[in-house]
Amino acid sequence: MSGRTGAFHPKHGRNIRLMEDDSVAHRVDSYNKAVVFSEQPIPLGGTFQVKLLDKGGGWAGSLRFGFTVQCPDDIPVPSGALDLYRSEDYWILSASTVHHNGQEKRVDFNLESLRVGQSIGCLVNKEGELRYFVDGKDQGVGWTGLPTDKPLWGFADIYGLARKIKSEFLCDETMSCSEDSDLDITG
Repeated sequence: MSGRTGAFHPKHGRNIRLMEDDSVAHRVDSYNKAVVFSEQPIPLGGTFQVKLLDKGGGWAGSLRFGFTVQCPDDIPVPSGALDLYRSEDYWILSASTVHHNGQEKRVDFNLESLRVGQSIGCLVNKEGELRYFVDGKDQGVGWTGLPTDKPLWGFADIYGLARKIKSEFLCDETMSCSEDSDLDITG
């Protein structure tokens, strides 16, 4: 994989300000409308990971996190993850539940317990398993049956108490939204 430290996509929620070469996303207003995507797809077996830099603000809830098969260039920016729980195109961890296509699966950790300075990551392996990691420690399978033949973009909703995140992932610069390109998603 030819990669570089990932940046967030220029298309994002209206309450987001990107900083530090688009590697830091800061929610500057309200508690929502703070969705960000990876700038490029995350290769199969590659980890989409962010570090929580700031929390606070008196809101409830926290970061929501996962993958989508939708290219950010081709969709309107959702106002928040809650709008996407019934979508077949998103797999979203919120608190201790993964949501996909109107279904839910509980996991053994709670994203709301993530502390400032800790990292959350996820990857899709060649078996189509979505695995989550906290500070690099495997938290197990969050979902199965994800596509292994389509590009996947990292997705985060900087919601509620979460205010700022930093990218800690690699993007594959050979991949893009273009359907004309011959994508090698195996990394």
